[in-house]
Amino acid sequence: MSRPRHIAIVGGTGLLGSPVVEAFLRKRDVFDLTLITRSTSTHKPPSHVTTVIVDALDDVSESSPLVQALRDQDVLISTLNSAVAVKLEPRLVEAAIQAGVTRFMPSEYTFDVTHATARELGEGNLIGERVSWADRLSEIAAEGSITYTALVTGSFLDWGLKGGMCGFDLAHQEAVLYDKGKHAATGCTVEFVANAIVASLLLPDDETRNRRIYVAEVEYSGLEVLEICQQVTGNEWKVSDVSVQSVLEKGRQLQAQGNLRGAYLNYAVALNFNGCGAVDLKTGLDFGRTLGLQRQSLESIIRHAIGDVTETRRESPSRE
Repeated sequence: MSRPRHIAIVGGTGLLGSPVVEAFLRKRDVFDLTLITRSTSTHKPPSHVTTVIVDALDDVSESSPLVQALRDQDVLISTLNSAVAVKLEPRLVEAAIQAGVTRFMPSEYTFDVTHATARELGEGNLIGERVSWADRLSEIAAEGSITYTALVTGSFLDWGLKGGMCGFDLAHQEAVLYDKGKHAATGCTVEFVANAIVASLLLPDDETRNRRIYVAEVEYSGLEVLEICQQVTGNEWKVSDVSVQSVLEKGRQLQAQGNLRGAYLNYAVALNFNGCGAVDLKTGLDFGRTLGLQRQSLESIIRHAIGDVTETRRESPSRE
């Protein structure tokens, strides 16, 4: 495939989709962008982006608005929420093949779902669905009708820090260290992932065709994050130690109770902090360097996250 020009995005108004759209707009001289959105979407797409509104993303008939919207597109990028992606992406790929799209990029911006430890946790839950879809997409590409590129990014570190997903309550200066915070992991800011998606389409085709590519902005451990948080705030934080094994057990309990979302969140935390390698994507630290892809330091990411949380609390004082 020669360098693609025409890029279509599904899910372009969400957490990742919005910065991905902006990243492509900064490359208007290289890419033409089309945003495909459902008519039922409650998120308004940017007025300055070419947008096609369709009634359904699972109608793959030849005359469907989705297939028609994909005609003459080179690449279809999904930035859908993961739970939605595993349901809709198989149909999106069918539509892309119908329309003659040559490359599909799935919404797999997370831990490596094909890692052995992730596969073991995937029985009857979202992880298992993601594993099955990753395997199936590889099989579809092997049939020759379309190619794929999957960017495996680890955690969204800035979003996770601000939302408490990484075990750090920035507002109350409290931290949970999993297995004493000793294990290394890698992660990215949302902005870095957006820029990495664009960068992947600037690389030679043989470096990205039918490949799962590790992407990492920084490497960190829970203990390193705690030390920087305390340095930035100038305070000693309240720290709790939790074993990864107990997190896994909690996930299994929630799954047995039918709380699949809760189970998934616990499994994701365990994979991030157990040192198994599913989120320690060291080779990704070199991704995009030849293209000048800029990385923030861990300290910079944490400073910005703490600053954003502090500003939010200042604007919306707690009633506690």
